[in-house]
Amino acid sequence: MAIPTALFINYDILSAPGTSDVTLVQLGDNFDTRNYTLFVTVAAINTNVIVALEGSIDGTNYSKIIANQTITANGTTHYNIANHPVKYIRPNFVSESGGTAATVLFSIGAN
Repeated sequence: MAIPTALFINYDILSAPGTSDVTLVQLGDNFDTRNYTLFVTVAAINTNVIVALEGSIDGTNYSKIIANQTITANGTTHYNIANHPVKYIRPNFVSESGGTAATVLFSIGAN
């Protein structure tokens, strides 16, 4: 079996602030990730939504590896971070302003 060189994750749509599922991004001793691209697709936005990407080494304590990003329009936006090795990641729909209609879809590429 070939060792992967990249990992791609699609999460369920969030319709309220909260975190998506936790994803293990270290696969054995032969594959660990340290570079991440966070794609965020927003629909039905009112004023804005704030999103972030969190990482963890132990699966319990998380810190933002992509700091809070404010999105003010519907559509897809992406953010990149390099050289941040972690064992677990989770996208975070931090908050929304102007109403409660927004939906957020996260996708991540990691290598």
